[in-house]
Amino acid sequence: MTKSPWTKKNKGWADNSLHRHSHRQAEVKKGLMLLALSAVVVIGGLIGAAILSYRWLCCSDFFQITAIDIVGNQEIDKQTIIQLAGVDAHANLLALDLKTIAPKLQGYAWIEAVTLRKEWPSHLCIEVRERRPMALLNTPKGLYYVDSKGEPFAALNGQTEIDFPVITGLENALSFKGKTAQVNSPEKIQAALQFIGYAAKGTSALPAQNISEIHCDDAQGVILFLADRPFPIFLGKELGKKAYNRLAKVLYWLYKKKEFQSVAYIRLDYMENKILVGTEINKKTAEALNHGLWNDMAFLPGSAPVKGVLN
Repeated sequence: MTKSPWTKKNKGWADNSLHRHSHRQAEVKKGLMLLALSAVVVIGGLIGAAILSYRWLCCSDFFQITAIDIVGNQEIDKQTIIQLAGVDAHANLLALDLKTIAPKLQGYAWIEAVTLRKEWPSHLCIEVRERRPMALLNTPKGLYYVDSKGEPFAALNGQTEIDFPVITGLENALSFKGKTAQVNSPEKIQAALQFIGYAAKGTSALPAQNISEIHCDDAQGVILFLADRPFPIFLGKELGKKAYNRLAKVLYWLYKKKEFQSVAYIRLDYMENKILVGTEINKKTAEALNHGLWNDMAFLPGSAPVKGVLN
């Protein structure tokens, strides 16, 4: 059987079409590759230009720091904060890495928290929150400042203020990791700080400034000493608001009656509804106290207890 001339012609046409299609695909692939290569070159060029531009801007005087604003500092002077941050006054603000500066400042004992902010084009703002001491804690390594959380954070030195109540008797409840003091019995420090807090917001008869020492004793409980006259005040085991109010009332009466200078001791732990005051005189104080002001108190002038006192 002979093939039709149309069959041969169609076969040749099909072969030519397939060849043209393959050639077109190759051209398309080549074009896409050239396009991709061009894109890579362009993107690389842009990235390179951006890097060069960034490096140039990092050296430009336009972003040179002209002012460092310190906010929130009261105890720490500005120069100390700048030195801790390690920021050169002529540094470039754009090149400054705030993530490396913050830990330097937070590592300082008197700084509790820090916020850094760039104010374009040439100002750096450093906002600090300082630790506020509430008391001094006696430790085997000397006195340490204690904040409101009960955490000892800095050792006392000759350049810092010492006008704070001193908490003593907890030396065996402390441990040290390097220069950092750690409290193993935080509840006792918290109770003492709570009492100091009541005094800070309390009456003039018992202000926080007049608390000299709070001694914690496992056997006798808490013993308070005042700044104007350091006789012992036995508070017992509890240091709540009730204990503060009772002591403030006693002191108010003693100041008012000018009997404070004769007091030898005060015992809030004498009885549940009685407070015992020991004095250095006998008859005169006993006669004055017998006039009565509080019915929940008992005084001990000399050695004789007096009842029916103070209503």
